[in-house]
Amino acid sequence: MATPEAAALGQRLDEDHYPQTNGRMAVCRKCGFRTTGDMADAHAPVEGQEARANRWLDVQARANRIAVVRGTADT
Repeated sequence: MATPEAAALGQRLDEDHYPQTNGRMAVCRKCGFRTTGDMADAHAPVEGQEARANRWLDVQARANRIAVVRGTADT
């Protein structure tokens, strides 16, 4: 069973992007975290991945902010 922290991180990952799996492995190709592996795919990081998931989400947020600033600077 996932901890409440892991479930919340899974939800944050789902909000960031839809899980991309190859259908055989329940691992997202984009971020590398586990998914539920069923038809209604959702991220399901396991205990111990919280720190790495938080870092990954922070890097994605920073990259998105940089892209926005670069986009407005080009116009």
